[in-house]
Amino acid sequence: MTIKATSNDDGFGIFKEIANECFDLVNSNRLKLFMLETENKLFNYDELYEYILHNLVAYVYDRRKIDVAKKINTEMYTILIKAIDHLRSVETKEDKGSGAELGEILLYLFLEQDLKAPKLFSKVELKTSAEDYIKGSDAIHFKFRKTDEGKTIIQLIVGESKINIKIKSALSSAFSSISTYLNDHKQDSLLLDTHLLNQFVDEEEANEIKRYVLQRPRPKRETAFGVFIGYTNPYKGESDDNDTFDMKIIEENKNLVLSMKQTIIDKINEFKISNYQFNFYFLPFHDAPKDRRHIIKLLKEKASVYTDKGRE
Repeated sequence: MTIKATSNDDGFGIFKEIANECFDLVNSNRLKLFMLETENKLFNYDELYEYILHNLVAYVYDRRKIDVAKKINTEMYTILIKAIDHLRSVETKEDKGSGAELGEILLYLFLEQDLKAPKLFSKVELKTSAEDYIKGSDAIHFKFRKTDEGKTIIQLIVGESKINIKIKSALSSAFSSISTYLNDHKQDSLLLDTHLLNQFVDEEEANEIKRYVLQRPRPKRETAFGVFIGYTNPYKGESDDNDTFDMKIIEENKNLVLSMKQTIIDKINEFKISNYQFNFYFLPFHDAPKDRRHIIKLLKEKASVYTDKGRE
């Protein structure tokens, strides 16, 4: 049985796949680099903003709420405004959490559209206000895999997202969060028990997930990790013409991300977590901390298009 993704695949093509590498420790792991197209040496944030805006309702709300809204002509606009209000306000550039939800939104899109792992539920909707935080992982998605013997196993994909100027700092922070999660993931277990079935409109889909997640004794399942890493592009190329820049920025970012493979392997060994499977997604920004704050700021202001106005 195939359970549909909640996000819209129309527009995901704005992310250009640059690198795709598998690496085995105990289990098979993968890292991927995606990049936005450049125009006049600038990443196309217009299309990024538009794609995020078109998927924000699906990111925030459960399947049932969206299904009800679609049946009322005017409700989809209202629910979009409410979804925006769930995002955390951008305060000051000193606030390290400002705009952090951009990484969570992008993680959601990559897990659904590339990994083909639909979300189980949105934790952002469970906040009582936009300034609250829900403890635990940044996301919980799922997918099914087959063993060599043909047995079906459900994978709960636990998501972590980090955006930082330096790619190594973002990775270190992600692994620290993963370690914290593995030491205490009671919150996520409680959310699965209490909110899972609200996600599904289709009764057959709900029963299928219930069988794998809530039934006791349940069929075999395993945990895997999906990790989004946003970082500042290292290549400036100020003296390049546009064509040279387009070529070199791809080359430099590809070399940088692939050089992180050993760092990832070292971290997995350091934390003794090779019994889990990891899927890494990398995306460069011009200035990662500033860009994440500005994009969320525009969303909070309910801007219809991306603009540099008000950017720090």
